[in-house]
Amino acid sequence: MNTTKEKGFTLVEILAALTILGIVFVSFMTIFSQMNLFNTRTESKLETIHLAKKELNFWKENPMPLENNEKISVLKKDGVSSPGFIFYTYTRRDEPKYEYRVKYRVQSDLKPFTETSIILHRVQISIYQNGKEISETFGYVEDGAL
Repeated sequence: MNTTKEKGFTLVEILAALTILGIVFVSFMTIFSQMNLFNTRTESKLETIHLAKKELNFWKENPMPLENNEKISVLKKDGVSSPGFIFYTYTRRDEPKYEYRVKYRVQSDLKPFTETSIILHRVQISIYQNGKEISETFGYVEDGAL
């Protein structure tokens, strides 16, 4: 009696397994590239949010932050186009080059609790790159700060 033991895989089974593995591998590679793109966008968004918060702190800590400041290259003050607001538009000399727009509300939008309370004015800071808004934040500064 002559019996042959055939152990192992056939060529068709090996090719089918390689094809399935290739399809799975390609689908995972597209997911990883999308995750990388998403992480890059998130990182740049977080950078600009941090920059906007930093600029807001700069405005809160300095009573007249734009006067005699050598770090600012272009400054335009507009208090005419929109009544009740003063707009400041400027860029900084250091990198990265963004355009900052500050919207200062002249009248306080908060009601004071007592007559001796501090009067606060809303300041909105927007950061633009190539004419497109990339980040925005707001805060309050004390009366007489600007």
